[in-house]
Amino acid sequence: MLVALLGFVPAASAQGLFGASPHQPSSDDKTGTNPLNLQQQVDVSNTYVRLDTLYLNTTAYRHALPLLNRRVRIAGVVPFGYSNLTGRAEGGLGDIGADVEWTPWLSSRGGLVAGLRTTWNTATSDAVGLGGANTLFPYAQYVAQLSPTLLVAPFVGQRLSAGGDDFAPTYNDTLFGATVVWRGTPRLWVSSTPQWLVDVENDRAYGEVAGEVGVMVRRRLSTYVRPSVGFGRRNEKPYDWGLAAGVRLVP
Repeated sequence: MLVALLGFVPAASAQGLFGASPHQPSSDDKTGTNPLNLQQQVDVSNTYVRLDTLYLNTTAYRHALPLLNRRVRIAGVVPFGYSNLTGRAEGGLGDIGADVEWTPWLSSRGGLVAGLRTTWNTATSDAVGLGGANTLFPYAQYVAQLSPTLLVAPFVGQRLSAGGDDFAPTYNDTLFGATVVWRGTPRLWVSSTPQWLVDVENDRAYGEVAGEVGVMVRRRLSTYVRPSVGFGRRNEKPYDWGLAAGVRLVP
């Protein structure tokens, strides 16, 4: 999928693929809302989702570091969860994540992100992990800066199993979605990320719609709140409602 998309990138516009580009977003933007703006970034967030009487509460620390003239960024995610998904309240370390992002093409009005997100079986219980499975999620995202205040970024990705415990479930999911960001002022943003997941392995389809409001509290520090709702056919939605809140530091 990524190879096919990258085949449409004009060679003359690739800026050496890893070299500094005159079209890179300004590092003065510390909101972390532009997927093309690969800066160092620290996020600490808490996410609570509920389905009927079941709930999952996850606190996560994510640290991202740019490389190669800010054309590549690597990140690590460490989550801690608390849930009653197994029938009793359990907590502990979740599946840790390791991600990489790359901007192979940039222009004055947008660009392309190619990335890989991974999770690794480190959870201390099934209540806070993916059932003993490792996963790979390659994805591509096109980012269009429609105006100085409006950004639209559709994306598509495929989640696949990558080993794990012998009894671990297998994953083969396709995720479609888009992020829309409106910058009301340099210090305030409102965004939404509707997404739809097709679970080929289990013949299911479901999704969520999330809305985010964020504000800069210092030049490099922001905070945000993100309510969301889950939906799906034949009662397949992943959750009824959720609420996330966090702080973000872009040094």
